[in-house]
Amino acid sequence: MTDLDALWLARLQQVVDLAAHEVKDALNGVVLNVEVTRSRAGNVELPAAAIGPFAEAASAQVETLAQRVESLLFLARSQRGQADVGVTLRHLARLLVPAARADGGQLVVEGEGQLAPTSAPPVAVRLALAAGLLAVATPNTRGSCVLAAPGAGEGDSGAVVRFSHESAGACTMDPVTVAALAGHAVRIERSDKDLAVVFPR
Repeated sequence: MTDLDALWLARLQQVVDLAAHEVKDALNGVVLNVEVTRSRAGNVELPAAAIGPFAEAASAQVETLAQRVESLLFLARSQRGQADVGVTLRHLARLLVPAARADGGQLVVEGEGQLAPTSAPPVAVRLALAAGLLAVATPNTRGSCVLAAPGAGEGDSGAVVRFSHESAGACTMDPVTVAALAGHAVRIERSDKDLAVVFPR
C-alpha cells in the first residue's frame, strides 16, 4: 500500500462515518413504509388512497438508498482506467451533502454532472476531492464546491475544483495530503477566498 492509498483510506473512513447515519435513516424509512403498506393492503375496508402515500414514500426512499449505496461501492472499489473528476465528485456529493444538512450545515456542490477526465490516478482524484469537501462540510456552516471543466486549448491544466467556506481561513488541506497529491501533478492553490484543486488533463 502506498502513502497515497493510506491517506485515501483515512478520508474514506471519514466519508463513511458521516454518511452512515443518512444511509441507515433511509433504510429505516423504507422498512417502516413497507410495513405500513403491507399491513394496510391486507385491510379490504381501506381505500387505495390510504396505502398509496406510504408505497410512494417507500419507493422514493429505495431510490435514495440505492444511489447512496452505489456511491459507497464506487468509492470503496479500486478503480482502473481513467478517472473523471465530475463522476467522482458526484458520488462524494451524494454522501456528504445530506450528511452536512443533518449536522445543521449546508454544502452546495455545483458542476458535478460535468465530465472532466484527468490523467491523475483515481486514488489521487478521490483523495483531493474528499479532503476538500470534508474541509468545507462542517456543522452549522455553509460550504460550497464548484467544478469548472477545462475548455479546449486551455493548456496543460485540466478541471479545477474550488472549495470555499463562510468562515474565513477555514478552508485548508493538510500538508501531507498536499505533498502526496503534488507527486501526481495535482496542485493545491489557496487564496483568501477559496482553496482550488487543479487537476492535470
